[in-house]
Amino acid sequence: MSVIVDLREEEVAQIKHLTELESESDAVAQAAREFLRVAQLRELKSVSGKVDYSENWQALEALELKEGDLKRTLARGNGEC
Repeated sequence: MSVIVDLREEEVAQIKHLTELESESDAVAQAAREFLRVAQLRELKSVSGKVDYSENWQALEALELKEGDLKRTLARGNGEC
């Protein structure tokens, strides 16, 4: 996908320097990808410790294990449950 971005010459030079890429388009693309990666990490860090686990986590885990056993049984060709 092509996108037109207006940057000052100094900004492009700095992006090329920091990404260690000579191609302006490759450098800007890499910088954008890195920005997304860092933004996602910041978002993940902001919710760290705030995840509310359901009180029935043990029942959910047991159900997940049972489903895994069923899949393994079916994969072996034994259709009996």
